[in-house]
Amino acid sequence: MLTDPGAEDIALIGPMLKRPPDSLSKNIPQIAVDGGIRFAVHPILWVGDGDLGALPTVVKTDQNETDLRFCLTGIRPWRWKTLHLLGFMGGRKDHELANLGEIYAELKIRKNFLKAVFYDEDGQACIHFHAAGEHEAVIQGCFSILVFEPAKITISGACRYPAEELLLEPLSGRGISNEASGLVKVASTLPFMLYPANSPS
Repeated sequence: MLTDPGAEDIALIGPMLKRPPDSLSKNIPQIAVDGGIRFAVHPILWVGDGDLGALPTVVKTDQNETDLRFCLTGIRPWRWKTLHLLGFMGGRKDHELANLGEIYAELKIRKNFLKAVFYDEDGQACIHFHAAGEHEAVIQGCFSILVFEPAKITISGACRYPAEELLLEPLSGRGISNEASGLVKVASTLPFMLYPANSPS
């Protein structure tokens, strides 16, 4: 892999976009993952298995891992704290679910990985992952919190349904359809997924 650019935010650009991303700051380094090379803007790196007919900068040879997992493993030693994932939603649902699972696993493995933001095909933020611990977000409207393993969740602030150390089971319906009108605080014993109707700050 290339030398760490030293940025706290890194954007991974996948193949499921309609157009090059215009919602990202130009200061966020971009890495093209497989077919994401068609949409990445001045990527610092291109990783994949070369099935597009051209060889990426770094070629994956083990087909037992996804291109996203290959990329995450390679950049793990870098100093980033937040990942922006564009082009990983849309298309096959099994691929979407696998991408969510890869990010959840990386949040458990990597120190200082604080947040991951998935964007839809139009480049709009749609799903947020947070590491275990305490987090804040300004949310207007409906939001849901989902976990992939049993976890205790505390929700407070400007929301309709606060909770104190609520035990959530994996993909449980107990954490869905809350409502917020401002600053919401969430504390979790494990990484969690925040699925808002609109994008939190």
